[in-house]
Amino acid sequence: MAERNLNLDLIPAEEALFKYLSALNGKLVPKFEVISVEESLGRITSAKACAKLNSPHYNAAAMDGIAVKALITINASEANPLELIEGYDFINVNTGDPVFSPYDAVIMAEDLIIVDEDFNEEEDENKNVKITKSVFPNQHVRLIGESIKIGEEILSAKHKIRPVDIGMLLTAGITTIEVYSTPKVAIFPTGSEIIDICASNLQMGEVPEAGKIIESNSRMYEAQVKQAGGEGKRFATVPDNFDLLKDVITKASLEFDIVLINAGSSAGTEDFTVQVLREIGEVIIHGVAMKPGKPVILAIVNGKPVIGTPGYPVSAFLSFETFALPILSVLTGQAIKPKQKIEAVLSEKITSTPKQREYVRIRLEQINGKLTAFPLIRHSGVAMSLVKADGFCIIDIGCECIEVGETVTVELIES
Repeated sequence: MAERNLNLDLIPAEEALFKYLSALNGKLVPKFEVISVEESLGRITSAKACAKLNSPHYNAAAMDGIAVKALITINASEANPLELIEGYDFINVNTGDPVFSPYDAVIMAEDLIIVDEDFNEEEDENKNVKITKSVFPNQHVRLIGESIKIGEEILSAKHKIRPVDIGMLLTAGITTIEVYSTPKVAIFPTGSEIIDICASNLQMGEVPEAGKIIESNSRMYEAQVKQAGGEGKRFATVPDNFDLLKDVITKASLEFDIVLINAGSSAGTEDFTVQVLREIGEVIIHGVAMKPGKPVILAIVNGKPVIGTPGYPVSAFLSFETFALPILSVLTGQAIKPKQKIEAVLSEKITSTPKQREYVRIRLEQINGKLTAFPLIRHSGVAMSLVKADGFCIIDIGCECIEVGETVTVELIES
């Protein structure tokens, strides 16, 4: 029987993350790949992308009308209309047509006066027009490189590619682009009491037998990994078996960029994760001063980050956001967006343990023109509190209580 994991480090979360990332220094190396631009939506550039072509790559008409020699129009005016001869003084152009020498300007169709109203395009060889004002060289002409010049930076490194970027890359003659590879994350739910409702024979609404727990954290992790730009692979639940857990973690650490082990990180008699990780790798941190999420394990196996998270849903969620997300950020080149914060008046007193930071789930509501913060049930196993919450009121280490009516800062889950 494995020993109970009663001795937790309980260091502040920021310190734990810093220590973990420092231990991973040189091991946490992003990978890159070259993909086609048309398949690059949402990917992160690993280097700047520079134009291969000018745009436009020829002098182009910016309007429908006629291309003329600007110099011959210099004396045209309302009092002295100038007649131009097609094929000699001008040629007809549409928007986007090339404007070649000796023509160097375009006059819009609506500024032309047709000389012969009875002109028949099929019978008459030339159509003359009159103009009543002069034009200057390059008027209504898009010059070579006006939009994009060869060598110009189109996208910077660490840029998330948008639909408009794809169009501009192709316009600049860029058909392939180097991006951060999608990190692969292995996700292992653990526990002999766990059942996978998606793969079980349970009918809709059927109650599992007493002692059996529906496993959902791994599906949440898959979604969180995807949202962070990675690719999560959920494996079948690993029962509480030391050797089996050791085997799956070892193999996954050789194949995947990150390994997540959910449940088994605390002090239960069948919580083997930390002992397994100490045997096959190095445990950097076991236990942080945060609630929920205290018994998180931060380890390295075969040079890969392996994170053991608590089984309670809220603890699992916060452990991922606090420790897995920053690692994914390094591997994807995608900066973590700072959470939006908002101030609200507390509806009831909150007490907390001063030795750890606590994340209190908050529901927000406008009452009499004031934004009011309502604390939700604080047990880390109450998953619905996450669904109902608009954000977290974070109570820092050293704070024992916040009184009713005080203004608190709420970190929003969504904007």
